[in-house]
Amino acid sequence: MSKLIRSFIALYPDPAVREHIAQFIGCMREGDRSCRWEQPEKVHITLKFLGDVLPETLDAIAADLRQEIIPGGEIGAEIDRTGAFPNMRSPRIVWLGFNDTVPRILSLQRLTEEACARHGLEREQKKFTPHFTVGRVRRGARTEGLENALAACSFQPATVHFSAVCIMESTLTPKGAIHRERARISLVPGD
Repeated sequence: MSKLIRSFIALYPDPAVREHIAQFIGCMREGDRSCRWEQPEKVHITLKFLGDVLPETLDAIAADLRQEIIPGGEIGAEIDRTGAFPNMRSPRIVWLGFNDTVPRILSLQRLTEEACARHGLEREQKKFTPHFTVGRVRRGARTEGLENALAACSFQPATVHFSAVCIMESTLTPKGAIHRERARISLVPGD
């Protein structure tokens, strides 16, 4: 029997915006110790966390998505919000996101959810809110200064571009997860 693969499906930002996000994370790292700040190369929008699945299931989902995703060109959207889930009073996740709805991201998430459901994965019950997780609050950390650090670092709006949907493997290690691209479905015609 095949070994299960911990995996997720995601959109990764273009290199210029990744650098912009890296500068913001660097500022937050210096100004706030309540969070474990994400490594910039790992920052992404999760369309669907799959958990542990068989390699053949991942391959089948990738094949479905290749059939269903129409390459309409890169997606461009403005990242212009910072926030925390569930809220700033009791934050667990610090994120960057969008003021405006991004219809193509919502459409990709629906296609992904449908493809995964056809292959036996449970549908996500929570409403999908596209965002980049940039920090996770440490267990027991005091977060009174987090909002001030966010204001001081002042994330400047930036237009992000997405060129592919990526199916990723995530291997847990004592030093954190290692992400490896398993499949890529281009959004760019002829790519």
